[in-house]
Amino acid sequence: MVDILRTAVSGLMAFRAAMSATGHNVANVNTPYYSRQRVELGTPLPEKHSYGYMGRGVDIESVARSYDDFVMKQLRGHSSGVSQYEKLNDLTGQMSALLGDTDVGLTPDLEAFFGSLQDLADAPASITARQVFLDEAQTLTTRIQDIDSALSSLRDSVDTSIRNAVTTINDLTAGIAQINRDIAQAPDFATNPPNDLLDNRDRMLVDLSKLVGIQVVNQDDGSLNIFMGGGQPLVVGVNAYSLEAVESGFDPQEITVRLQGQAEGSDLERYITSGELGGYFEFRRTILNPAQDGLGLLAMGLAETFNDQHEKGMNLDGELGSALFNAGSPQVWPHTKNDATSAATFTATVTDSTKLVRSDYEILYDGANYTATRLSDNQTILASGNLAALNVELDKQGLNLTPISGSLTAGDRFLVQSTRNGASSLDLRITDPRKVATAAPIITNSQADNVGSTSISPGAVTDAANSALQNTVRIQFTSANTFDVLDLTAGTALATNVGYVSGSPLTYNGWEVTIAGSPQGSVSGSPITAAADPANVGTAAIAPPAVNDIYDANLLNKIEIRFTSATQFDVFDVTQGTTLASGMSYTSGGNITYNGWTTQITDDPGPPSSTPQAGDIFQIKNDGDAFQIMNNQGGIGDNRNALELVKLETKQQLMGGNNYRGVYSQMIAEVGAQGRRVENTLVSQEALLEQSTLTRESISGVNLDEEAANLVRFQQAYEAAAQIIQTSNALFSTLLEAVKG
Repeated sequence: MVDILRTAVSGLMAFRAAMSATGHNVANVNTPYYSRQRVELGTPLPEKHSYGYMGRGVDIESVARSYDDFVMKQLRGHSSGVSQYEKLNDLTGQMSALLGDTDVGLTPDLEAFFGSLQDLADAPASITARQVFLDEAQTLTTRIQDIDSALSSLRDSVDTSIRNAVTTINDLTAGIAQINRDIAQAPDFATNPPNDLLDNRDRMLVDLSKLVGIQVVNQDDGSLNIFMGGGQPLVVGVNAYSLEAVESGFDPQEITVRLQGQAEGSDLERYITSGELGGYFEFRRTILNPAQDGLGLLAMGLAETFNDQHEKGMNLDGELGSALFNAGSPQVWPHTKNDATSAATFTATVTDSTKLVRSDYEILYDGANYTATRLSDNQTILASGNLAALNVELDKQGLNLTPISGSLTAGDRFLVQSTRNGASSLDLRITDPRKVATAAPIITNSQADNVGSTSISPGAVTDAANSALQNTVRIQFTSANTFDVLDLTAGTALATNVGYVSGSPLTYNGWEVTIAGSPQGSVSGSPITAAADPANVGTAAIAPPAVNDIYDANLLNKIEIRFTSATQFDVFDVTQGTTLASGMSYTSGGNITYNGWTTQITDDPGPPSSTPQAGDIFQIKNDGDAFQIMNNQGGIGDNRNALELVKLETKQQLMGGNNYRGVYSQMIAEVGAQGRRVENTLVSQEALLEQSTLTRESISGVNLDEEAANLVRFQQAYEAAAQIIQTSNALFSTLLEAVKG
């Protein structure tokens, strides 16, 4: 009876446990990462009898969970990928909306700015047109600042998210370490693992993998060691290693991650390539930084190139133009691990904005020489060299580095941000519409009496800072093949006997002109000549004029000496249309001096002697072609500099051959391309995650139909075991009754 009862009781207990496990499965059908449990049954050692071995019922060996470590590893990896690209997709979408939106993007304001500039070129003297242009310039600078501010806000949001992610990671690693401790303390882990505790740890591992990519190593005592992708420990046995969100060793404006207690500068960012943290870092590194650098480059390029041309112009007050815009400058950050005692610092300046590259640069000093790396493509631009050699290479990137304080120590590192801050400081420096420099500060003209087939260009300013820019300069041809260049204002010869090449540029005093054609050189050997009008009645003669002042601005003016009688004459400047003198007394052979020359008119000595007669005219004019470059004083209707400013809209001079709009369009295109890449990768990662999730569910998930069938099966077995107990009880009662009787 005992054997029957013991067998029945063991079955009863086994099937009750099986039903309990089944009920537990059903209750947790919707519990995330719950693994289906099953009661493992086994046959105990049988009893030996004379007739053979008799079974002793059933033993409950363990409660096992349906689990596949490889599948869970895949699930964690795909969860990291999906979380990474979900964040990237969300942040990139915000970027695309910001840069490409017609209401908040930059393109409409660039178009309006240059449209108002074209209107100003059409009416350069209009105060209204000037004010509209300044208003559009202010709108443009404000919009660039707003976009930069929005990008900075997005950067702050990323930094905040990094801090929050680090806090959650630390909570999860602490929880996993505690579970490791609880599991390690379980005395019979190998045979009776705490399944629900293991499931909870699996859930926490998946949650952790969503934040940062991890590697999991199983230990013999059931605990897990967890490492980040670069091998940095997060959990080792019962010990959790906390992360901390700190300022970057290079850039205090960026938040990065390091293990708590590690030295400053021991950043782990380069090792974190997946999970939400990886998404934040990748977005900042590959999308946000290039976009903000590009916007800064646009602002700095706009300011420098526009200022350069504006300063070559002249405003309504006759003054040379001044800088129209002000933009930010490059910034140099010393690494936090640099020698704090020597504390070397540098400043960086832009030498040529058209050479600027959207990149930061890392500068390393080894105690004697520098190395420099362009971080956008990790290209070494200087392997080893002194500061002069460094600046030679940086100048190719449009930069110059200057030490300002402290002394260098071997191992010092510096980060040069060339354009990051360009847009934040962009503003408009001119508010007075009269100060807009639409006119060119110089004009050119040909001497009225030139006889050669030559022409001179309007002239272009090459160096607005040249103090002699607006001096009056004469180009006087001394022959058909040579000329002199005289600065009439300074009273100096800039060049003499220069060989003439038609169409070749001539550059002096900060301007450049071209003369083309076939000039007439001096015949008399003097820049001026004199002649009597063929219609003169008298036979008086005029002597070749002597030059008293070669730098007299009016030396080459056409002058007529007009006799009103035999004893009086007037002097008329035909070139300027003014009378220089009237009623002058005539003395044969007497000096007549005007405009830097002196001549004499003498009576005809032959018989009969003849004096000038009323109506006789004698002319002095240039002998050989001449041209002048002079101050455009009063040229308020001149729009030449405004037209040069208009040309900047389409001039391909920034970032490898882009105009202003091209720089911005490239930013939008790059963000869009990144967005498409991220979106496509997210779709594939989601498909992989779905596949691994389904695989896990097929192994570990609870199937209610199956559990219902099991419940019926276990219930029937339980009832059968109970029936055996009842039968055993009846037999035992019969036996007792028989014995009692």
